[in-house]
Amino acid sequence: MLHDMKQQLVMSHPVRQQLVEMNAALGPHQTGRVDTRADFPQIVTTQAFDWPGLRLEAGSNNIASVDDVAGIHHYISMNVDDRPVTFEVKGQNGFRRVVLRRGSAWVCPAGDLVSVRVNSTFSYVRMSIDPAFFDRVVATDRCGTPVELRRTYGIAKSQIGHILGALVAESDAGNPGGLAFVEALATGLSQQVAVHAGACAPPAARLRGGLSTVAKRRALELMDAQLDASLTVESLAREVGLSAAHFARAFRETTGRAPHQYLLTLRLERARRLLDAPDAALSDIALRSGFADQAHFTRLFKREFGVTPGAVVRSRR
Repeated sequence: MLHDMKQQLVMSHPVRQQLVEMNAALGPHQTGRVDTRADFPQIVTTQAFDWPGLRLEAGSNNIASVDDVAGIHHYISMNVDDRPVTFEVKGQNGFRRVVLRRGSAWVCPAGDLVSVRVNSTFSYVRMSIDPAFFDRVVATDRCGTPVELRRTYGIAKSQIGHILGALVAESDAGNPGGLAFVEALATGLSQQVAVHAGACAPPAARLRGGLSTVAKRRALELMDAQLDASLTVESLAREVGLSAAHFARAFRETTGRAPHQYLLTLRLERARRLLDAPDAALSDIALRSGFADQAHFTRLFKREFGVTPGAVVRSRR
């Protein structure tokens, strides 16, 4: 699989921005920067930036340094070159050397401030994962609490390389498997990242007074069955025999989200699945998913996944 990915790096196509640059949380008040090499061209052979919540890239590195930059998404990078790559990472006591051999990866969680210097044109595969997607698909069974990612170097002997290779092949083929296949692969990748770079988060203090099992099941069933309807907190509360205020507090305590936030997540997930249809019409998807109109749908979809639904549809044609 790694050999196949290496072979794919022979041909390249022009790109506007690289994944490292897109993932950098740079703004008017941030002092961080990403610098590229002047002596080596930008070579990107695979780039998929229109998958909701996910970005993928393969190519030959021309990033020279990343200084005091925090990522918007969780970041995974794998060396697929025949040569080991050595780079310097800033820590509490200055910079230290890190060596990634062929097939080894490193992970940097979203929001983790990082400074890296690299003097190599090694072949790579990189991926970023929206923390919201990661949290949704990574089970908490082994911890009982959400998984917290830690910056980790030299991950080897894992399935990460096989999954990244499958994602590269899927992208290069034009995503014939659809978004559902991409999400399945990304879910597997997230699970592997959690195993090799995750730790159990400290348990949060729990308040008393959540929904009963019966009330929770009834509320979630109603939400799922009536996504295209005008559901309100009042109507949901009435169905489970609680006041609106009591229901809203208990629902947040039970699920970790307010009812309207949970409902929005369900609607966006339905819309994402409907986009896979060959004759997908955005106005119809918006109505079937419970959005006021196409503009409302587009705005919320892009805010959640970082890409417009129109871009997703165009990438499938």
